[in-house]
Amino acid sequence: MRRFDRVLLIVNPVARTVSRPTMAVIEKALSADFKLEVLETAERGQATEVAAQAALDGLDLVVVFSGDGTINEVVNGLAGKDAALGVIPGGATNILAQALGMPLDPVEATGVLIARALDGQARTLTLGVADGRYFAVNCGAGVDAAAMARLDSKFPKTKKAFERAAFRAVAREVIASYAGRFPDLTVSVDGDQPVQAISVLIGRTDPYTYYKGRGVRVTPQASLEEGLDVLTARTLPRRRVLRIAWQMFGSARHVKGRDMDYRHDASHVEVTSERPFPVQVDGDVMGNRTVLSVGLARDALWVVA
Repeated sequence: MRRFDRVLLIVNPVARTVSRPTMAVIEKALSADFKLEVLETAERGQATEVAAQAALDGLDLVVVFSGDGTINEVVNGLAGKDAALGVIPGGATNILAQALGMPLDPVEATGVLIARALDGQARTLTLGVADGRYFAVNCGAGVDAAAMARLDSKFPKTKKAFERAAFRAVAREVIASYAGRFPDLTVSVDGDQPVQAISVLIGRTDPYTYYKGRGVRVTPQASLEEGLDVLTARTLPRRRVLRIAWQMFGSARHVKGRDMDYRHDASHVEVTSERPFPVQVDGDVMGNRTVLSVGLARDALWVVA
């Protein structure tokens, strides 16, 4: 049980489903029960510094009204500290909010969050760590990171525009860049024999992400209660692309495919390559590298849930 008194609300005003009227309702609701401070972010990375300082200043709870990217920034500011995280969905996919059982309507989610906070409902959350960068829901090296980099360059401002651009970015990277590609990654999970691959996707939730409200089940056994689920694509034959995509939206039988390796509840993943490869965490592009080390930080974050 935790007691929450001082609360900081961090809002990304350009997040895809954030609006001024909704912000006003959320601020009024939170200020009725807590000593509330509000900050609107103005640039990428600002939320990490602000959240870390809030924890040092003794605030009890940092609430984020935004998408998974800004939430990831706050996660990196709060990891290892005593202040807790609360999430209100304001992005296009809202993966962590849904994994924590939050409603997708931000006003309704605010009511749920307030009730949980007043009841002291908080628990610790294990995080993934990719080269020192914490992540709550997923990390990818290869195709999804390349698609996110392409999507970032477009920066669609609305949820519908994001969904259209995301589909085009994924389709283009899969078909034009990765299908039929010669494996150039070396992937080792928990120190086992390395395999050659074109892409590796590391999930902490099922679904791994969402598209138009439908779950994309890349890592179907993943859970916030356990470790890392790792899908390694050794090759991606063009003739199987549509079947794999269909399975990711339903049966998740792709994990048993002849060109896939799947590991549940792993602790460490090492990815190396002679050629730089793209990396993303929680939908935020980390850039290219030739070595990636991914592990776990057990019970690293307090979260209202």
